[in-house]
Amino acid sequence: MHRMITMGFPLLLTASLAGAATPEDAIKYRQAVMMTMAGHVNAINLIFTGKVEHQDALVGHAEALAAAGAQVDRLFPAGSGVGKTDALALIWQEGERFTKATQAARSATSQLRDAVRSGDRATIGRSLKPVFDSCKGCHDRYQKSE
Repeated sequence: MHRMITMGFPLLLTASLAGAATPEDAIKYRQAVMMTMAGHVNAINLIFTGKVEHQDALVGHAEALAAAGAQVDRLFPAGSGVGKTDALALIWQEGERFTKATQAARSATSQLRDAVRSGDRATIGRSLKPVFDSCKGCHDRYQKSE
């Protein structure tokens, strides 16, 4: 057994090193997660406002949004500010301020998830604005304008 562990460790180490993201892949992943978040926010808003009849999907959208929101702080690793990205260098220059903004997004999306789970329309309504505000706040400050 010791021999299997000893032989397996280099393979595990190689797999771990091979899994390190390039800046391009980090950017692609960040963009995919952000697009996912935007899609779920839009779906939640359409359902909540009664523009579409998919009430049964509301919890799923809120769960997925909160899961994506929990990753926001890890979507901007050092070195991923170059290339095909709209992220401003200010993200990495204002580390503490940016971290607070990502924490606001994480908190807002998890509070919305909890509100949706509760089924209380008033609570859901109150929980939507902080999500919109946290997205807008980050994008206004840290994203290149078109």
